[in-house]
Amino acid sequence: MIPGVLLLLILPLAVAGIVQILLRWLSSLAALLSVVTALGLGLAVITLPLDQPVQAWGGRQIAMGEAVTLFGRELVFEQSDRMAMAFLFFASAGIFLLAWRFAPQSLLFPIGLGLLSLLCGTLLIRPLIYAALFLEMAAALSVLALQAEGRSPTRGGLRYLTFTTLALPGVLITNWLLERYTVTPDETELLTSASILLAISFALLLGAAPFHTWVTAVAGDSLPLAGTFVLAVGNGAVWFLLFDFLETYPWLSSHPVFGSLIPGVGLAMVVVGALLAAAQHRLGSLIGYAALVDSGAALIALGMNNKLGVALVLLSLAARPFGLILLAAGLSGLRARSGGDDDVDALYGLGWKAPWSTVALIAGALSMAGLPISAGFIWRWALCRALAPSSLGTALFLLVAGVSVMVGVWRSLSSLLRRPRSPEDRSVVSLAPSEGGLTALVVIVAIAASAGVGLFPQIVAPLADQLAGTYTFFLP
Repeated sequence: MIPGVLLLLILPLAVAGIVQILLRWLSSLAALLSVVTALGLGLAVITLPLDQPVQAWGGRQIAMGEAVTLFGRELVFEQSDRMAMAFLFFASAGIFLLAWRFAPQSLLFPIGLGLLSLLCGTLLIRPLIYAALFLEMAAALSVLALQAEGRSPTRGGLRYLTFTTLALPGVLITNWLLERYTVTPDETELLTSASILLAISFALLLGAAPFHTWVTAVAGDSLPLAGTFVLAVGNGAVWFLLFDFLETYPWLSSHPVFGSLIPGVGLAMVVVGALLAAAQHRLGSLIGYAALVDSGAALIALGMNNKLGVALVLLSLAARPFGLILLAAGLSGLRARSGGDDDVDALYGLGWKAPWSTVALIAGALSMAGLPISAGFIWRWALCRALAPSSLGTALFLLVAGVSVMVGVWRSLSSLLRRPRSPEDRSVVSLAPSEGGLTALVVIVAIAASAGVGLFPQIVAPLADQLAGTYTFFLP
């Protein structure tokens, strides 16, 4: 009998080796194999039963719910892990699909599969203290995907690794303090110290203000779709790990220090993102500040400390990949035609030469700004409605932040869609699309998926509400 948790850890690594071999000569096959692997594992974690084994090849059986002890540590796949795992695999499949057309020979494919194995380990291992070690290994591996082949590590990758490393001691010490508190519950100062340390540690991991510099650096200086993998898939794993901590130690969420920090830090992120997004002259940096606003809004939702807030956070995690993937795909296509520069001036007239990249950029911006007919709208509007009766100012800040993101995108569009004035202008381009039919098809599918979620929220909203019900750390 084969434990399912081992397949979740070993199979992505095995396929990553095959993809690495195929990447140089058969890049399309390598990309599609990555997509199929991620999709297959995503379907497996949500369809295979946990309470009984299923028949596999050669008479073998797979037991998804069977726990495994590895080096004295337990790996457990529980019912609450289904949606978290599905999020990791399906979001990765979407990134791999867009990378097939916009970054076909990127190391993102083999390294992304390796990262999936490490991030699965983060959510499966018990006790939770060892999850931080998996995150550290994932951050170190991400540096290779974030840099272009043959170039030195990017500033974003190094900052991401640095901030993840800085968060590691806080998580380890927090676990030690909480273990002491369970033995001596009368020492309430232990809980206060643990709450502060845990809040700082996850602020570093999530890129909360004032530790947000790695977020904008990853988005601005790295390969766009690899940066999206970190900001969507890696960030999602951190969120689920935070939920596991709060579920394991429920008194943390009700502690005054922890409860007051979450919404305050979230509002600071929204304000910083709103003030700086509209002023950006580089598309990469703009994407980083859009992600910062999105994370801040999710922290505000978590600060509501009720089931609705948790459901909105989960809904934001489901919606975020749509916007970031489309933005990254558009940025990749435009950079490929501007010599790697994404400054507003360097984008002059490129909208006519790369129309599908431009369309992807616009659709992604709509979702990250939380505007109607996009995946991001369904949770951002629900959050504003929930906040309006008690915190109208916060709701208005969220709306202004979305407008600020669109102002920054509009500045870029004004350059992208500008027509050259003379034949001598270096920006003279043909009106005929040059990106190919397959690229157009992939972009259309991605946009249709985002619009479908935005127009029919009942597709994902009940799932988020159901998953939120499995957590009990929030106040009644």
